[in-house]
Amino acid sequence: MDRFPLQQKTRTDLEIDLLLEAIFRLSGFDFRQYNRSSISRRISNRMRIDNIPTISRVLEKVIHENGFLERLLNDFSINVTEMFRNPSFFYAFRHEVIPYLRDYPEIRIWHAGCATGEEVFSMAILLQEEGLMDKAVIYATDMNEQVLEKAKKGVFPINKMQAYTKNYMLAGGHHAFSEYYKIDYQYAY
Repeated sequence: MDRFPLQQKTRTDLEIDLLLEAIFRLSGFDFRQYNRSSISRRISNRMRIDNIPTISRVLEKVIHENGFLERLLNDFSINVTEMFRNPSFFYAFRHEVIPYLRDYPEIRIWHAGCATGEEVFSMAILLQEEGLMDKAVIYATDMNEQVLEKAKKGVFPINKMQAYTKNYMLAGGHHAFSEYYKIDYQYAY
């Protein structure tokens, strides 16, 4: 007879709690209050990719294996972005927020979790069109160094530009979107 009966779900929750605590203590990134099902899916995916049998083994690798923590954090990073994503937000920002910003001597905007930077570039275009870019500073950060490197380059697949143009127009863009980038055979930059 088992003196300490513990359901498998409870064991899994305990393993995840310990893993997230270790991630926080080792990296400073706090996922302890994140949606548990989303985190569980990302952990399970890493376990499948690396053929790791238990979350406790994931924890062991986080603590002892160089580079593993960074790979797992990259798995947690959500890199969903596109130019003028959610055009209604940019439209509302242009018409409802910009009039207030005109009175400020300086504007600072922080894009936390900027991924590959499409929304940051979108904000810069919007501010330029509204005549505010000269007094604006835009900060763009992300926990995933790989996507930040892509954002710094400002290079985007050309096959996405048609959708980005549609978003730009729906966001109330003032010019031909193609004025804001150059192209080669594969990329817009």
